[in-house]
Formats: sequence, C-alpha cells, structure tokens
Amino acid sequence: MSKVNVELILENLSCANCAQKIEEKVAKLSFAEDVSLNFVTKKLSAKVDQNYHEIFIESVKKIVNEIEPEVRVLVAPKEKSILNIGDISALVISSIFFGIGVLTKRENFALIFFILSYFLSGKSVILNFFKNLRKFQVFDENFLMTVATLSAILLKEYPEAASVMLLYKIGQILEDVALNKSRKTIQALKHLEIEYANLKIGNSIRKVNPKDIVPYDIVVVKPGERVPVDGIVVSGKSFLDTSAITGESKLFAVQPNDKVLAGSVVVDGFLEVKAQSFYKDSALHRIVEIVENASVNKSKTEKFITRFAKVYTPSVVIIAIILAILPPLLFDQPFSLWIYRAAIFLIISCPCSLVISVPLSYFASISKLSSKGILVKGSQYIDILASKIGSFLFDKTGTITNGTLSVEKIVPVEISQQEFLKILISIESLSNHPIAKSILSQVEQKDISLSSVQELKEHPGRGIEGIVEGKKVLIGTKEFLQENGVKIEYSFEKSPEFLYIYVSCEGKFCGYVALKDSLKDDVKKVFNRLKSLGSKIYILTGDKKEAAEKIVKDLPIDGIYSELLPEEKVRIAEKIKLENKELGYVVYVGDGTNDSPVLSVCDVGISFVKNSSYLATLAADIVLLDEKLYKIVDLIKDSRFTRKIVIQNIVLSLGIKFAVMFLGILGVANLWEAVVADTGAMLLAVLNSLRVLKR
Repeated sequence: MSKVNVELILENLSCANCAQKIEEKVAKLSFAEDVSLNFVTKKLSAKVDQNYHEIFIESVKKIVNEIEPEVRVLVAPKEKSILNIGDISALVISSIFFGIGVLTKRENFALIFFILSYFLSGKSVILNFFKNLRKFQVFDENFLMTVATLSAILLKEYPEAASVMLLYKIGQILEDVALNKSRKTIQALKHLEIEYANLKIGNSIRKVNPKDIVPYDIVVVKPGERVPVDGIVVSGKSFLDTSAITGESKLFAVQPNDKVLAGSVVVDGFLEVKAQSFYKDSALHRIVEIVENASVNKSKTEKFITRFAKVYTPSVVIIAIILAILPPLLFDQPFSLWIYRAAIFLIISCPCSLVISVPLSYFASISKLSSKGILVKGSQYIDILASKIGSFLFDKTGTITNGTLSVEKIVPVEISQQEFLKILISIESLSNHPIAKSILSQVEQKDISLSSVQELKEHPGRGIEGIVEGKKVLIGTKEFLQENGVKIEYSFEKSPEFLYIYVSCEGKFCGYVALKDSLKDDVKKVFNRLKSLGSKIYILTGDKKEAAEKIVKDLPIDGIYSELLPEEKVRIAEKIKLENKELGYVVYVGDGTNDSPVLSVCDVGISFVKNSSYLATLAADIVLLDEKLYKIVDLIKDSRFTRKIVIQNIVLSLGIKFAVMFLGILGVANLWEAVVADTGAMLLAVLNSLRVLKR
C-alpha cells in the first residue's frame, strides 16, 4: 500500500514536554511511520498509508486534545508537484492509441483508437465543458476546444479531432510546468516568514511566535538564525547577511546601537536585539505583504487585456458562426468546408496567452525587484516608470544626503552643558526625525539622566516642543522659536554649510546645536543617469536657502526649492506636475513623516524603509530597502525591460492568432496547426515572461 507524507501544524504549542508526549503517542499509531515533531517549527510530520490519511489526522487531533487542549491541529499547505503522474500516464496512453490509429490500415480499428485517444486526452476538457454549459458559462477554452473538435468529428475528421485534443493536452502540461516554476520563484518570498523568536525573560530564553513580540522586548538571535523583528542591537557583535531583504550580498558588521531589520541572518556571534516594532510592522512582513498585494494595483496594460479578452473571444466565435453559414449560402459552397474553417477560428480564439503572460510578466517583475530590495506596490507603477518621466523631485536630508548629520558644535547659553544636554536629549529621544537621530547617536549620554516629557508635540518642518520637569522646551528652527515669543539676542558667526537647531526653555533662548550633512557617494552618478533619460531634477527641502544651495552646487539639477513646509512641498509638486503635463510623469523621492503628503500627490512616490517612518512607507508607491539611490536607475531599467516583454507577448500572441485565422480562411491551415499555434503562442509568451526573473 502506498504511503504519503503528512505534515500538520500544531498551532499554539508552547510546551516542549507536551510536544515530546504528543510525538511518542502519535508514533505508536500502527499506520504511521517516521513520526517527527519539530517543537521549534511546531510541525508534525509522518508517513501514513494513503487509506489512513483522514484517520491519522483525526487520531492526532484526539491525542493533542488529551495532552494540550488549547493547541489547534492544522494541515500544512502542500506544494503541488510540477508534474501530475495521472495526466502524464493519460497522455502517454493517448499518444499510443493515436499512433496505432495512424498506423493501422483498417479504417474501423483506426476510428476506435482515434476516439479512445480523443476522450482519454480530452476527458477533463469535455467534462468541464458540460459542467459549464449547465451553468450557461461559455466562451472559455473548454467550450472552444470541445465545440471545435466535436465539429471535426461530425465532419469525420477523426485524426484531426484526436490530434487537436492531444496537442492541447501536451500544451497544458508544458504550460503548467512553466507556470509552477515561476510560482515557486515568485512565492519564495513567503519562505522568508520567520517561524519563531527567542524571547529573553529575565535570565531565561523562551521560544515564541514572532507575532507575540512587542516593542521593547529583548530577543536573542543566534548564529544562523534570522532577526525576528526590526530593532536595535543592545548587546553583542556580528556580521549580518541582509541579502534576502536588501538584495545586497555584502555582509554588514553590527554592534550595540545599530539598527537591524527583520529577516537579516546573523552570521557569527550572538546578538540581543530590542524590538522597535511589532512583527506586522517589520520590514520583512511589509515585503511579503506588499508583494502579495501588488496585484491589486493593476497596470493600464493589464486592465486593457482584461477588457480586450472579454470582447475578443465572443467576437471571434461570432465570426466563426458567420464563416460557417454565410459563404455556403452566398457562394453555394459545401457547409463541411466552412464549418471546418470555422472550427479553426474557435481553437485560435482563446486569449489565454495574453490573459496569462501579461499579468505574469508584471508579477515576475515585482518579485524580481523585491529580491533586489525594491518593493513595488502595483504593476501600474512599473508602467509609469517605463514611460517618459518628466521630472524627478528629491528631498534633501536623508535622501540625497547621508541623513546622519555630524554634530559640529553644542553651544549652551546661560545654562550648564549638563542641563542643556538633559533637556535636549529628553525631547529628541522621543522623535523619529533624522536630525533627532543624528544628535542622539553622537552626543555622549552616559552621565545624563533623562527626564520624562509631557505634552510632546511635533511641528513638521519647524521643530518639536514638550514639557520637561514642568518647563516648556522648544527645539527647532530660529523662526519656530521666534514665532513662539522667544527672543534670540545671542549673536555668533554662522556658516551656510551648517544646519542650526535652536533650543529654548521657559521662553528663554538657552543654546544651539550646529550640524553638518554630506552627499551620498552615488548621488551625482545617479542624477547624470536620470538626466540622460531626458528627465528634469529638482530638490525640495526645508533647509535654509544658503545651506541647501551650498551642498547641491555641483549636482546636475534644474532647480532647488528651499525653506519649504510639508504643505508647501505639495504645492510645488502640483505646480511642477502642471508645468510638465505634456512632458511626462512626476516622481518624488523622499523619506520621513514630512514627505508623506507630497509622496501621495506625485504620480509615483518612492521612499526608503531603513530610515523612513512607517507613515511615509505607507504613503509611498515604491519602497527601497536601503539608502542606495542607484536602485532608482535599476528600477527604471527593469520597468522598461518588463514593458518590452509585455509588448513582445502581445505582438507575438495576436500576430500568431491573426495569421492562423487568415490562413484558416484561405484553407491553408488545418485544426492541428491551429492548436499548435494556440498552445505554442501561450507557451512562448509564458517562457518569454519568465525572462524577467532571469534578468
């Protein structure tokens, strides 16, 4: 008796001792072999006689319920085999019958073998035809193939009817092989999901579901394991492999205070990581979520193909009916001749090659880009980036600059250094702004005790305020403090390359911090490449005009807009969109909460996950998983290649179909040539789509 592998998930299993008892009891079942329960993955696997499959599942449920009533037994989803043995066997036997029919010289025997071959290879097609007919569902491939081949049988074209169904079945199997391979590549992202986390509780470590981790929990990550949630390293040093997340094969060294992304693999050493978010908000989960949901935002081409398919098949069927009736009536020609030619139309009228290959090309592209650390939320954005881009708008801080500002000066005024740093760090430690992060990462904090902050309020583009030890503290631009009644009479020499952050306490100016930013290494090269594509480049920033112009003076840009608030960035973006209406689309690249409104306004918004807020990531249409700007160039290249593949598939599919239709009318093409053309066009289009994954 044949045995099958059965895999069950024991959801909520958290007791190792109970897991051992469950494994021992299940192993005693007479019809189960090689029983194994992996406590870490909660997966129970066994080999079971095929006839006992359902009995085994019910027995396991009973055993689990006796030992751990709260544990649920779920059937693990099985991956489909690329080749179905039953289909292959039917195809081989059908081919043998067809061969005998061709070789035999006795007409009656040949007829029997052709009919056997026809029904054996076309069984599923014919059954689906009758099932759908009862529901009045027509114009699918089952309807078209069955009507066309039955027409051939009525015309006593038995070899052609059998060969058409046989070739169609071969095409189906080859198509399934190609599609299954593509699905395995595309769905590989699903395997990035993390099955457990080592939660540190006091001095003990407990394996838990990553979804149970909450911010500020400490998790331990051992060599070879993946970081379960986004967080900050609090202890340990190691090299990290982030290739599954960012697409970069280079290893990165991390140490305490470094940020790590969920899904990164610890190569050596042990790390203790403080969770910064829930698992559902982690970069890893967002990768899978974005790719899975990408099919919602369809491209114009996909929408067109969907509409076209609805019209194309009925239209060709109507033409086939006219072709079968009118020429015999008008020109006194035999009905058998034109019914045969109409059957060719029916076979070639299936739009499968278009309906399958076009969405597959886009989905393959989205999958491929995700492996490079580029998350695209829908194929419509691939279409836009493959088209003419009139303008690129770039935020400055953290987008074209490194974002990690170096603290050049800390100057308290009429207040001690210790007190100044205390109020500064107490407020900035609660902000996600890049400036706050830069100050915190570089200011010595070991001798400073933080105070609690009440009534914290951020003013995008201006600053932040809060109550520290009962005193109102303002931190931000000079204008922000002055708007709130703070007089700044302290004079000092200012440098245009520095960014100045002013601090006041209880309405009194008490000091400033001078910071300096630097451009990313690849920004000039990327800008030159974008300019070569015919796009204009603008910089939008909230920085002072002098500072902004100084840092971008050597870049090939078409304009710079400085001292902008978030709502002013939106107005500028809308103005540029209006001016560039005939020149192409407008793309905005930025990070941070301040950029969320303008990200939503432009045709395409691109954001960085590594240093952007969750809000900005949601507002963006495309998310880059690291800070390298050259990925924008890669994104455009891949988008254009995808569109090229889509156009090739459309031209190939329609070209073959229309050519066969024309040859069919002239009487040059026959039924088996029509089915070879139809299934061949589909197979070629699918294989062509998979070139996107190989790029």
